[in-house]
Amino acid sequence: MTVMLALPVCAQQLGGGLILGPTFSTMRLSGVDSTRFRTDFCFGARVALIPQRSVFGLEMDVIYSRQGTGMKQVTLENGNKVKWLEKSSYINIPLLLNVYLRKWTEDDEDESQLIRLRVGPQIGFCLKGDEVENIKQAKKTMQYIHPWQLGSFNRIDYGITAAVSYWYVEVRYTYGLSNVFKTGEKSSNHVISVTWSDIW
Repeated sequence: MTVMLALPVCAQQLGGGLILGPTFSTMRLSGVDSTRFRTDFCFGARVALIPQRSVFGLEMDVIYSRQGTGMKQVTLENGNKVKWLEKSSYINIPLLLNVYLRKWTEDDEDESQLIRLRVGPQIGFCLKGDEVENIKQAKKTMQYIHPWQLGSFNRIDYGITAAVSYWYVEVRYTYGLSNVFKTGEKSSNHVISVTWSDIW
């Protein structure tokens, strides 16, 4: 029994790396059909069990992610043009099942040479958020920043993450399942990231 349990452990290699890249995020807000993607960035680290005799592995990431959403610019009756943004910062921790499309061979130096599919749950912790109001009046643009009030948003966010990776590049999508704000019917995060990740 001891030998049988040891074999799967020996077939795994502990690895990881750094994560860095842009995020393209939006939010689904009930009653608002004009949300837009906004661009920001994320960075973090990953720790993984990389298979050498199997096509399945595990990974846990810790990622600082700047998210939010943009909204369509509107023109007021006085001629001023107004555009709102929601900006937020999260620490996201996904736990992912990694599926490699083939097993390692003796010619493979590391997992960068394999196509990987990743999927699993994610929990996030909101650090802060701001509503940004840009008012364009004639040739002058004014910006007003309104911090999210404590108690108006949920500190914990959760969702499902799926990704595809090859070489050192990964495209990842996170579908939010929880409400960002405590009021309103629906306000969920949706984030796409395109990251570079080195491999230890």
